[in-house]
Amino acid sequence: MNMFVIHSGADRDEVMEKVALLKRRNFKLNPLMLKNGNALWKIDARAKIRKAQMVVFFVGKNSHTSPYIAWELKQAHKYDKPIYTILLEESNTRHDALKYRDSFSGEEHFHDKLKTLDEVSLIISDYKAGDYHIFNQPVDKMDMSVLLEQYKTFLQTSEDLVSRRQNVNNFYISINSAIIAIFSALFAFELSHEVRMLIGMLFSLVGIVLSVAWIKMLVAYGNLNGSKMKIISSIEKHLPASLYDAEWAALSDKLNQKRYVSFTENEKRVPLIFIVIYSAILLLLLLSAILG
Repeated sequence: MNMFVIHSGADRDEVMEKVALLKRRNFKLNPLMLKNGNALWKIDARAKIRKAQMVVFFVGKNSHTSPYIAWELKQAHKYDKPIYTILLEESNTRHDALKYRDSFSGEEHFHDKLKTLDEVSLIISDYKAGDYHIFNQPVDKMDMSVLLEQYKTFLQTSEDLVSRRQNVNNFYISINSAIIAIFSALFAFELSHEVRMLIGMLFSLVGIVLSVAWIKMLVAYGNLNGSKMKIISSIEKHLPASLYDAEWAALSDKLNQKRYVSFTENEKRVPLIFIVIYSAILLLLLLSAILG
């Protein structure tokens, strides 16, 4: 599990001790921390925050005044990462960057969750076990009929996601096909060589940008669907049958030693083909312009 750590430089030694303690309790934990004196720290921080499953903010005496910490917290919120705040001393103040005002009630709230080191350690352990704090009460005290209804509702959101994903594919295929059709139609009009080249380059660049956006959308849908499957699998452990786990086991047995290629990886091949086509067209047009 990747955990991005936010802290003030003045508290680094104390924070390192607490991170080491978390790692001893959870040996698979991978703390992501910034190095002192890194001129490109924002690039490094953004990459590590995106990679992290959770963000832990250790609040020191002067942490709430740091603009650097404010930036990191805003990035963590931007990428929708769960933020857990640990006060190094009870009197320390949480950062204003964590605050937001409810648009309806006007009340002030925090984006983060205030936790102790032991509570964060438990959250990490639960995450590795695949519990993800799904249940709000002990399983043996839950009404199974209510759980089943929630399960069915959540299952429907996964099916709806597949439908939306297919609509996205259809949209981008249509747009890219239209771009190629327009590019081909350029040769039917009496245009100067320079105008043809300019329009061709423009459409090629637009096509590349669209295809890259398409890939990012597919990755986002794949990650979201993967998260849903983990939650579904966790809920099924408390139901009479674990159908999705059984399906995966049957698929693994069928594939045996063959490498499994995910649906997302297969889908990404289509926009990659379009990117290759657009790049080849752009390269040919640039060579034509250079050679005259």
